[in-house]
Amino acid sequence: MNKFSLSFLFIACFSLVNAQPSGYKTVKDLNPFKTKFNQESQSIFSITSDFTQTKNLKMLAEKIMSKGQFSFKKNNKVRMEYLTPYKYLLVINNNTIYIKKDNKLNTYSAKSNKAFNQINKLILECVQGSVINNKDFNTSLFENETIFLLQLIPNKKEMKNLFQTIQIYIDKKNYTVNKLNLIEASGDNTELQFTNKNINPTLSDDIYILK
Repeated sequence: MNKFSLSFLFIACFSLVNAQPSGYKTVKDLNPFKTKFNQESQSIFSITSDFTQTKNLKMLAEKIMSKGQFSFKKNNKVRMEYLTPYKYLLVINNNTIYIKKDNKLNTYSAKSNKAFNQINKLILECVQGSVINNKDFNTSLFENETIFLLQLIPNKKEMKNLFQTIQIYIDKKNYTVNKLNLIEASGDNTELQFTNKNINPTLSDDIYILK
């Protein structure tokens, strides 16, 4: 699988700095956040939302925007359906990844590639609230009145080759993810904004299996 496809898995950003992001203050003690984030995440069994993805390429002046629908279900099930301006479907079901585009379905094992496996793990950890414990990243935490900003900088070669920084914006009201910012090694970046979130809806397992 090429780098473009791998990036889609976490799409399924800003410049790389360890400095405090504008409008946020540093949280020095991460333990209270860790405890609360884990507690709140344990009460979430499923999520649906709309999403807007904005891709910024250095070679292009205009941003590339697409929209779709997102869903998550425990354990380890994620579905991202791109609806406009093109149709594209990404489904993660444990260690199986389905990608459907132009009516062509490709199925991959997350275990087939080390970087691929790490991205799969990262997606699930972000949704399930355990990403802050991932030792493959150096973690910093910032906050403003309404948002926690969790910044992850890769410390392993495989992830460094793909990403410079991953930023996760977490709603203080319910500790769900509002936005993901993904800065690629090339300097391109992708922003994924979640809106109209529905917590713990009833979801069928069937939507996470493609044939």
